[in-house]
Amino acid sequence: MHENPADLAALSRRHLESALRVDTQSDENSTTIPSTEGQKRLAEQLADFFGSLGATVERDEHANVIATFAGRGAGVDRRPVALMVHLDTSKGTRAVEQLNLLERWDGTRVPYPENPALHVDVETYPATREYLGQDLLYGPGTAPVGLDDKLGLAHMMTLAKILAEHREIDCPPLVMIGRPDEEIGRMAAVEGLAKLLAERGVAFGYTIDGILPYEVNVENFNAAQASLTFPDRPLEEHPADGRLLAVRIGGVNTHGCTAREEGYRGAPRLTTEVLSRLDSEQLVPRHVVPVGFVSDEGREADADVTFLADEAGRRALEHAIGAVVEPHTRRGASWRIVGDGPFDRPAPGGAALAMLRFVQRFIASRPGFVLLAEDSDGYDGYSNPYRALPTADGLRLDVRLRDFTDDGLTARKRHVGELAQRAGAECVIVDQYVNMGPRMAEHGYLVELARVAGDSVGVTVRRRPIRGGTGVDPFLDRGVPIANLGTGYFALESEKEFTSMQNLAGHARWLTALAEAIARHSP
Repeated sequence: MHENPADLAALSRRHLESALRVDTQSDENSTTIPSTEGQKRLAEQLADFFGSLGATVERDEHANVIATFAGRGAGVDRRPVALMVHLDTSKGTRAVEQLNLLERWDGTRVPYPENPALHVDVETYPATREYLGQDLLYGPGTAPVGLDDKLGLAHMMTLAKILAEHREIDCPPLVMIGRPDEEIGRMAAVEGLAKLLAERGVAFGYTIDGILPYEVNVENFNAAQASLTFPDRPLEEHPADGRLLAVRIGGVNTHGCTAREEGYRGAPRLTTEVLSRLDSEQLVPRHVVPVGFVSDEGREADADVTFLADEAGRRALEHAIGAVVEPHTRRGASWRIVGDGPFDRPAPGGAALAMLRFVQRFIASRPGFVLLAEDSDGYDGYSNPYRALPTADGLRLDVRLRDFTDDGLTARKRHVGELAQRAGAECVIVDQYVNMGPRMAEHGYLVELARVAGDSVGVTVRRRPIRGGTGVDPFLDRGVPIANLGTGYFALESEKEFTSMQNLAGHARWLTALAEAIARHSP
């Protein structure tokens, strides 16, 4: 293939922006699959695209798009291979008409048009250094635009277009799939799909859903979620002549997998740091006390926090919030007062204070393993108290638990459970997904094929663990091993997301080389 890189990049950009225009946020509160209508619209768009390239296209009851392309050349008699992406995006994603372009980035601040306070530069984010000199593509700076996983979708579309136009390229029979509701873990959406692939003799496959350029993953976290409920008992002590002060605390919004490199700070942690400063002045609860906490369900690093404060408490509170939040404003943190009114009830409820006291003790604990997402990297796990929402009887704090080993996840469950018991909170822990690593250990050829392809186009393929999950368990259960490939962007599920034109062209070439490598070298 001798496509001009600029032409490849322009083609991929068109594919990417066509997907970004469709709002495909999944909805965990929905009972349907797909959980939102936007996913159906994108599935129809994708089915039409694949059909125009000569694929045999099928749709199932869950809106899975299944496009089958015949093998040819050295791959004509190979078993089929699957390539998969997910059509949904995370809650809080914003559909956009097009991306902004910054040519030959020199490492200074990326000019997000709707968020001039955001400072994304090499100094603040050293991980962006590999994009120096490239032509960046980025959104408005106020919300993620859905590069997870529409960038993977664009790469797959470009691969399909290349193979349709270059019949001389060897490839195995390819089954290209767009699936719904990966972000909310709807395994029912792919259980039938996994059965179908096994019945059709699919040898193996790749999800195209990673973050770093040219990475390959065959391990992921074991995952669980702990939910702690704090009853809203009346506070015995509070400011006698206090007023209600509503404060919007904006955290540094990142995915847990990149929390350390991006400086993640969630509103629960920021608020406990404010509380600690007020404690040092002995102001809680007589002069100021938190009486409400509601996380933003669309941007979970943010929260609306309500305080009851007298005049002295208010002055100290505003000073403490500024001191805690302002060091993180370059990375996207913020705060503002959004309400001020009288308090006219006999006594405020204590659930918010109890929850924040728990988070204080949680952060201060020394469990013998890396605790917080913002301190975790590589093969470290993490425990992240990320969201608090009101319930009928109080306040529920949700804590993500992630670890690469079974024993590690068990230790994290025990740790949060014991602290919850001491705090008098009800704790319910639900398992979510498991590490595919043990079952993928015998399928190292999937990594080797990706490396062979990388060598052929002059890029370095790096093997890394997925600091999240990809929802491939149903395929593994059916005997179809699935690895994961990087897509190449910065700031997963964050308003800071960007990729580059060079990355678009490079991944198109890499995936094309991978199809050739599978045709010629796969077992």
